[in-house]
Amino acid sequence: MKKLMTLVMMLVFVLALVACGKDPVPTEGEQTLQTIELTYADWGDADFNQRMIDKFMEKYPHIRVTLSKNIAGSGAEFTGNLVTAAQAGLLPDVFATDNVPTVINAGLTMDVASMWDLDEDAALVYDNIAMTGVYNGKRFAVPSFQFLKGIMINLDIFEEANLSTVEGKYRIDNDGYPVKDWTHAEFVEIAKAIKNFDLANPENLVVGFDTWYGSPDFQQVWPMMNDANVQYDTWDGEAFHYTSAGWISAMQTKVAIHQLTDGTTTRFTEEDYNAEANTALRTYMIQEGYAAMDIEGSWQFGIINYAKETNNINLGFWPYPSGSAGLFPPTILDYQCVSYQTAYPEEAFMLAKWMTFGREGWLARLDLLEADKAAAVAAGEMPQYLNRFPVADYEGVWDRVYALVDGIEGLDYTLNRIEFSKPDLDKWLPGYKEFWAWVSDPENPYNWDSLVIAGPTAVATYAAEWEAKANEIVQDQLENLGK
Repeated sequence: MKKLMTLVMMLVFVLALVACGKDPVPTEGEQTLQTIELTYADWGDADFNQRMIDKFMEKYPHIRVTLSKNIAGSGAEFTGNLVTAAQAGLLPDVFATDNVPTVINAGLTMDVASMWDLDEDAALVYDNIAMTGVYNGKRFAVPSFQFLKGIMINLDIFEEANLSTVEGKYRIDNDGYPVKDWTHAEFVEIAKAIKNFDLANPENLVVGFDTWYGSPDFQQVWPMMNDANVQYDTWDGEAFHYTSAGWISAMQTKVAIHQLTDGTTTRFTEEDYNAEANTALRTYMIQEGYAAMDIEGSWQFGIINYAKETNNINLGFWPYPSGSAGLFPPTILDYQCVSYQTAYPEEAFMLAKWMTFGREGWLARLDLLEADKAAAVAAGEMPQYLNRFPVADYEGVWDRVYALVDGIEGLDYTLNRIEFSKPDLDKWLPGYKEFWAWVSDPENPYNWDSLVIAGPTAVATYAAEWEAKANEIVQDQLENLGK
């Protein structure tokens, strides 16, 4: 009997130990979530990205995100390294890219259309932006930010020039600056009027305007300002229209002004550019105080601080000149993708949304940026300006955005029209990159350099060739991408 009692007691003890080792059973209303591991990569500020990720993990404690440091470089180099990482099975769950068609053709991306189409924030993304990144009914990328294209101007140069309105040429406001609703023709005339190509006295040197990566961008932007029905570079969703009167006129002006080497733009003769005494011509001229204007992107807002702190130069950011249909702010988009290798598509989409277009992510971003601004002000420093902007109309976001660019003269005019922005094509339209490679190819008899030599009268002929080639390349790739 004693042995039996002993055995019973031992059995009870063992069962008690087993019970103590079990996970607690959730009570009613509780839910146990699986811990999910994700990786994230882009070429932006790693410290700020980590802070954003920390905020994400605070909101979603069951998701652990690691900021990948294995994908080196930026832009095209970064995208190329993504392909290499995928081949090794190391593709991040969420990643940025400089060219959406490239990563689609490499098979790196997942179609997230089913999640995007049901997302409340995605429904608020501006129409001209929402239509990008979609191919044959599949969405392989989400837009992250829009960067503004506008005209950075040297306020000091304009004040010293003391220009006044010239009837039929340009209008100047009461502060001595170009009016905010200036036209394309006024921009060109002001550049010619304000320049002072005095190489013998560099302290007096004023160049009219710095161009867009080597040449004016007139034919890509002017037509969409004169026709509300076309997008960047006359793209209408199906074809380019380079033989239109608006494109031809803009390109004729571009070619004519690009032929000048008299200081109207930053195109100089080799002799002037390389002369030992002309060091000013080899600088970033808007930053160093030698250019009156610069066609620039908002990612360069940091030079507003640099110019002020280093050289006491005051810079503003004017809207891109308007056309007959009004102002449709030209913008440049960035994109992020969800990896085809991810084991957690829904959570990866949540992370991509947080880091890009989503409202909650933007609120977290603004919290961090406002804290950074307060810290800079407290330290007696000039705070950094916000240089990228939401792609949707979110309540409680845009008012705070304005506060983070307060102090940039002229910027409000563009932001007040942001819902009508028209994004560029470079990072999302298949074949567009290849078309521009063709335009730059010295073996192509209709290349850009030969057009500059031929002059404005040759534009109509080149327009027909360019239109045919652009539509051939783009339409073929657009038809087949993502199938």
